[in-house]
Amino acid sequence: MSQELWNFFQAIFAICIIIALGAVVSFIFWTIKRRDLFGGYIGGMVIGVIGALIGGYMLNNITMAIMDFLAKNSYVNVISGFIGAYVALYIMNRLNHNKERKKY
Repeated sequence: MSQELWNFFQAIFAICIIIALGAVVSFIFWTIKRRDLFGGYIGGMVIGVIGALIGGYMLNNITMAIMDFLAKNSYVNVISGFIGAYVALYIMNRLNHNKERKKY
């Protein structure tokens, strides 16, 4: 396998991890915490993915020493992405006045 193809697969894998992190944190806010998010679950997932990208970028240097074994092959720091997604969804939830989801 050529190096360019390998780098492409690593980039695709990193994107999948970021999307999964956004989906998991959105699931936590939507189902477990029962919070009403702008745009429902999908809107929360979009904000979670954006938060995971920003958090992964900003917190990468801080947490890389701790989580080096987890991010060695994928170039994605899972903890910083999770923290970033959670903070983004928390801010979105506070902008929505911390409303609970309606019981349908």
